[in-house]
Amino acid sequence: MARKVTIRRNMLMSLGLLMLALCVAILSITILTARQIVQGTSARLISRALDRSTAELVGFFDPVERNLAIAGSWVEEGTLAPDDSDRLEALFRPMLATYPLMSSVNIGDADGRNWMLLRQEEGWLTRRVDPTTTGPDQFYREWDGSGGAPREWRVEDPAPEDRYDPRERAWYQAATEGAAAGDEASGARPVYWTDPYLFFTTREPGITAAANAETPDGRRFVIAVDVLLRDISAFTQALDVSENGFVAILTEDRRLVGLPGHPDLGDPAARAAALLKRPRDLGIDVFEDAVAVRDAQFEPEVPRSGRAGLFSFESGGETWWADAEVVTVPHDRRFLVVVTIPERDLLGAVRSLQRNVFLATALALVAAIASAFQLARRYTGPLSALARNSSRIRRLDLRGSAPVASRITEISELATAQEGMRTALDAFSRYVPTDVVRELLEMGEAAQIGGERKTLTVLFSDIQGFTQIAERKSPEELTHHLAAYFEEMISIIDEVGTVDKLIGDGIMAFWGAPYPDPHHARHAVEAVLACRDRLDELNTRWQGEGEPPLPTRFGLASGPALVGNVGAVRRLSYTAVGDVVNLASRLEGLNRVYGTQILAAEPVPELAGPAFAWRRIDRVRVVGRTQAVDISELLGRSAEVDAGTLAFARGYEQALALYRTGAWSEASALLAGLAPERRADASVRQLHSVCARLTESPPDPGWEPVTVLDHK
Repeated sequence: MARKVTIRRNMLMSLGLLMLALCVAILSITILTARQIVQGTSARLISRALDRSTAELVGFFDPVERNLAIAGSWVEEGTLAPDDSDRLEALFRPMLATYPLMSSVNIGDADGRNWMLLRQEEGWLTRRVDPTTTGPDQFYREWDGSGGAPREWRVEDPAPEDRYDPRERAWYQAATEGAAAGDEASGARPVYWTDPYLFFTTREPGITAAANAETPDGRRFVIAVDVLLRDISAFTQALDVSENGFVAILTEDRRLVGLPGHPDLGDPAARAAALLKRPRDLGIDVFEDAVAVRDAQFEPEVPRSGRAGLFSFESGGETWWADAEVVTVPHDRRFLVVVTIPERDLLGAVRSLQRNVFLATALALVAAIASAFQLARRYTGPLSALARNSSRIRRLDLRGSAPVASRITEISELATAQEGMRTALDAFSRYVPTDVVRELLEMGEAAQIGGERKTLTVLFSDIQGFTQIAERKSPEELTHHLAAYFEEMISIIDEVGTVDKLIGDGIMAFWGAPYPDPHHARHAVEAVLACRDRLDELNTRWQGEGEPPLPTRFGLASGPALVGNVGAVRRLSYTAVGDVVNLASRLEGLNRVYGTQILAAEPVPELAGPAFAWRRIDRVRVVGRTQAVDISELLGRSAEVDAGTLAFARGYEQALALYRTGAWSEASALLAGLAPERRADASVRQLHSVCARLTESPPDPGWEPVTVLDHK
């Protein structure tokens, strides 16, 4: 048989498994889509970093070109005289102060004249060289930022390597070569950008933008603006791509102009040394690998500009994601912006997402289980109560129980139906022995006609003088009085025995069925004594209350009987049928003859055991039986019967024994010697009368010491 489970457990398991399956499905989808999540997240992060880097890079060049155009217009309009140092300072110092990315301004001409304005950390520095008047000498003026007068000095005849000739500088050559090539034939003023190089004055790497300008009187000059690469690196190193991601900007020949935010480049000296180096020269494998993969896979497809597209590569034993974009600036200068992100950064986000999903699903699972538990309680609480009530009803424990309340219609209807069933069974059990119904319920069978042979002890009881009592009482009063009587008697008998039926004022009961009882005789005797003792108490109380006492006679017999359902299909009665039943009924009536209260036929005294005291009364043959049977009076429990009663019983039994042996005169003499109150006993008078008659008229030789009763 399949193992049964409770509704609560079934609901909790079902809903729990459903939610668990849902959680597993969600987590599985999250795990299975981790690669797509990583790729999508990396694409978004890298694209955003590329957009910002490209915009920043273009932003570096645009202000420079605009300011060069302004400076060129000053020259052409005559506002700016290249040989007027004070005027140059007044115009360019505000420009450099407004745009910190421009570190210095240079002006040079074909005669080698040069004027430079350099922004320092605190203050300004100018340099003027005029080989046409002062040779290679260099004139310096410095402001320390305190607002005081500038400090001026002259470097005479500097060493050849320290001399400054603008015509030898890359920015001047780029501008003059561009003009010679006809780039300005249309009247435009193009800007020429140099490749990154080390500045002559500060020895810092940077790039320079230059433009040609001409005064109204025809003098030609080249104006140049320097941009330090450290300013570009400050941006790329500060750009937050991911926890361990990098951004770098490289020249066309793959030299670094925008350094990545790598831990090895945290020191200013290290950053300065790294500028214009190639990634492989710095030992930053990830950038070297990223650039190598990009160049190998995408260079033929994006030779001039555009993005390579998201790609992954292995470096340092882990997976990285990267993208690169070629940015072209004026004068055909190209820079490569590279963004790299380690997959572990993205997996961290994915794991965080997975943790959040797990926590959310776990909370949902807990909430669902809690809800299922509450829902199950709403169902199982009333159902469990109904199940307990049903179990009690099955045991025929039909006492009223607390009502089962539920807001669920079906459960409420079931509770109402169960209460109706309990009430019906309670009424039914009052007509049928409860043990019989209980046995049928335990067997799971319907009642059928039939029975089985069992050894029983049968009891019949009857109220002495009930006819006279009934005449003096109204039917209502009599019914109420009898109800109290039967309630007490039946409750005692029902403890072990089975009440078969009520016959008017009498009771028929038996022990040994429907459940086997090897001590049926002893239990029957104990029940009869308990009934006698209880009746003594009740009769005393009733007399005090003005109610008539109900003295009761009992007859007990043990023997085989057919026990079962007797009757018709539509109407059955569980009862015992047989000679022992008739005998018990006759014995109850014999109490009137012998003046006794409790009579029992053999073998009841023997089966009941030595715990009880008896007085052998006679050997009788009752109506309907051919065999004679010894009958005895139950005196009580051996330990409770007084000595006088026991002595009387022994004396009577001696007289009975003499009677049976034919010594009738001796028996009469023995009975005559009893105490006067004992001689008045009906059984004594009955035996004395028989002995006297037989003494006067001896019987035939076939005489038997048996009293034949020809009436019921």
